[in-house]
Order: sequence, then structure tokens, then C-alpha cells
Amino acid sequence: MLTAPQAKVLLKHNSDLIPVILGCQNHFEITIDGESIAPQRMTTPQARQFKTLAAAYSYLRTFLDYRGDVSIRIKD
Repeated sequence: MLTAPQAKVLLKHNSDLIPVILGCQNHFEITIDGESIAPQRMTTPQARQFKTLAAAYSYLRTFLDYRGDVSIRIKD
């Protein structure tokens, strides 16, 4: 599980990595190199959840300063 600052550094220093937005049943999650992004206040070990695809993409652009390609996958 990655924190936002760790994810930001990882994306900045390794331009080959492409974040994946996973579409789950009721929410979306962001993974980078197979690692999920952790919520700010992690009380239980679960990935940060976004209600919409737009919210997940906005998080990548705003908080992680990422402007590259993004892969979107639907999780069964």
C-alpha cells in the first residue's frame, strides 16, 4: 500500500509506470505497479476508494501531479 507522497515520487522518478484505475462494483481504486493508494487516515488496510471515475482521475492530476497515460480496467 502506497501513501500519496510515495506514489508521487514513484511516478516522478519512473516514467515507465502507468497508473491503473480499477473499476470495482461500487467504487474505483488507483494502483501503481500493483500497489494500491492508501487513504489519508488508514484505520484498516484497504485501498483509497473513489465514487466516480472522474474523482479518481482528478486525484491523479491534482494530488499526485500526474499528467501521463492512465489505464482503466474493470474488476469482476
